[in-house]
Amino acid sequence: MRDDGSLGIQQPGDEADPRSFAATRYRNGNITLTGLWTYYCGIGGNADELALDAYLHEMMVLPRLQMDLIHAAIMEITADGA
Repeated sequence: MRDDGSLGIQQPGDEADPRSFAATRYRNGNITLTGLWTYYCGIGGNADELALDAYLHEMMVLPRLQMDLIHAAIMEITADGA
């Protein structure tokens, strides 16, 4: 993993698909889609819930900032249980 300076969180390396990283963390984190989407919007995310669902199922690519916000939301929500 590498730290690219985005929001101060660890990101998967260039060789890894960030969607896969987020999807795995989401599935293992016992998070609801609505809960994640609400948190993500609260920290500045602007993708709708359908786009977030598609991203988490590795069917859509979002702009880098939105991916960073999704990853930050997942990491923050799962921080206590990780």
